[in-house]
Amino acid sequence: MNYKTLAQSILKHVGGKDNVQDAIHCMTRLRLTLKNPSLANSEEISDLEGVIKVASTSGQYQIIIGSNVGYVYKEFAKLIDTVPKSDSNIETMKDNSLKGYFNRFANLITGIFAPIIPAIAGAGMLKALLVLLPMLNLMKEDSQTYLLLKIISDAAFFFLPMLLAYTSSQKFGTNPMVSITLAGVLLHPNLTTLFNSGESVLFAGIPVKAVSYGASVIPIILVVWLMSYVEKLAEKVSPGPVKIFLAPLITIIIVAPIALIVLGPLGMYLGAGLAAGVLWIHQTAGWAAVALLAVFLPFIIMFGMQKVFYPVVIASLASPGYDSLIGVAMLVSNMAQGAGSLAVSFKTKDPKLKQIALSGGISALFGITEPALYGVHLKLKKTLFACMIGAGISGIIVGIVKLKAFVMVSPGIATMPIFIEKGTSNFTYAVIGAIISIVITFAMVYLIGFDDVNVKDDKQKDMNLDEGKPQNTVNRKVIYSPIKGDVISLKHVQDKVFSEEVMGKGMAIKPIEGKVVAPFDGTVEMVFHTKHAIGLKSALGVEVLIHIGIDTVNLNGQYFTSHVQGGDHIKQGQLLIDFDLKNIQKAGYDTTTPVVITNSADYLEILSQDEKVERVSDKQQPLLTIL
Repeated sequence: MNYKTLAQSILKHVGGKDNVQDAIHCMTRLRLTLKNPSLANSEEISDLEGVIKVASTSGQYQIIIGSNVGYVYKEFAKLIDTVPKSDSNIETMKDNSLKGYFNRFANLITGIFAPIIPAIAGAGMLKALLVLLPMLNLMKEDSQTYLLLKIISDAAFFFLPMLLAYTSSQKFGTNPMVSITLAGVLLHPNLTTLFNSGESVLFAGIPVKAVSYGASVIPIILVVWLMSYVEKLAEKVSPGPVKIFLAPLITIIIVAPIALIVLGPLGMYLGAGLAAGVLWIHQTAGWAAVALLAVFLPFIIMFGMQKVFYPVVIASLASPGYDSLIGVAMLVSNMAQGAGSLAVSFKTKDPKLKQIALSGGISALFGITEPALYGVHLKLKKTLFACMIGAGISGIIVGIVKLKAFVMVSPGIATMPIFIEKGTSNFTYAVIGAIISIVITFAMVYLIGFDDVNVKDDKQKDMNLDEGKPQNTVNRKVIYSPIKGDVISLKHVQDKVFSEEVMGKGMAIKPIEGKVVAPFDGTVEMVFHTKHAIGLKSALGVEVLIHIGIDTVNLNGQYFTSHVQGGDHIKQGQLLIDFDLKNIQKAGYDTTTPVVITNSADYLEILSQDEKVERVSDKQQPLLTIL
């Protein structure tokens, strides 16, 4: 994969750097905040080599790439280095509904916490290893080397407010160095000494509550949020010649005392409340809470909402010092998705699916589930159900034994030390839970099964055709016209995505009737929510996109009626979609309908029907022949 080329292509198809307001990445996704999301072409981006899927959720445009996302992000960041992190002059499209507010909140949490995960995950794994080394008699706990390593492992957590000050400044648009300075106020050793003196601490006669801010989360976020307003005021009232020192002076002298007197203690109470809430849920619902979360985690990940758990997990790790819900549920869910994908790799006869499932399964077992989820389970569907069963049963077991995670990192084979607790069986329970999840899911995939392509049967059909024996080629070789009308070449379609065959090869039809019927026997892969397009897959693997009209997505489903939904089995000639041809044309839209083979690269050649063959008979006529 050429990361630079992929980054350039992504930037082009999201509307250029002028349309990118912010860019971050997590472990598998490039997460963009776009000024105008409608400029992004998800179809073209999804078709790029190296892109698994595109999702728009939580107020972000998310491009799922997988474990190589960090390399792509580095190249992407170089291309947008002139784009400010916060620009108050830009009017972005805002949804003021309850959903819109929640999406903006989720986007805020993701932007603040996602960048710091590598630091605390690395430090956390070092903490886990420091528990393991003395147990294996590889290092003594009283050695200076061990003590220095412990300091190294504690640094990211103790100075967590500084890390969060920087990332919060990027989201709230404040000066990052002044933000970090305010975090330094909360962590200053002399402040700790003052609090430990036993005497009351007052600021201008106002009591300052003694609080230890090391490893805290919420206080500094509240402080930088307040700073975002004070700093703007300070910039406004400071004269130009002295603004360089007067604006930050005003900001610090106003925000720091408020932080110490009000926001700091308030944030600590909120953090303690979050941790207590998670503990209460676990104590009240017990194993059921773990099991239910494990079952539904794939859907949470699908919408990129797992990042909302970040502050909850960090608060739990600060007090009581462990996570007994989210990290535990992720362990059995990750193992289930990995095992399910590997089972598909062993069982399928499709070489392409076998390769995707193998790599996705290995990735999931190491804690990265998106390749398996998007590349395998969401496509096959039945295997996702198998994963939910395996994760649910294992979730019950690890919930009953009250398994605990001690580090915030995605659980997997390489990160199992996060469950080590000296003097307990916690690690053993984690291993048992992982094995149960793997075994049950693997067995359920074989028991439930999934729709597969029988490669051997395909080869035999090819041999029979070569020998001149009669063979029904409706499902495999021929794509029949889904619409009555005049056939034209894709190159005449007034949309570059289709005319340049970005989506694949095919033909287009100028409809004379507002009905779309199935061009073969197969399944419905997807019906766009606006009903203007439908994705189909033949029983033997030919993938077809039927896109009714050009830019008709803007009609938001008006004049379209779908008679099927994703996952439905279809028969050739079955009615799929009705559309009001006349009203769509009256609305000013071109009704030319591309019919595209989206997996064109899987075939030697795709032969097109002659143009201008009017299809007015009740019987469907051949449109494309695949070799």
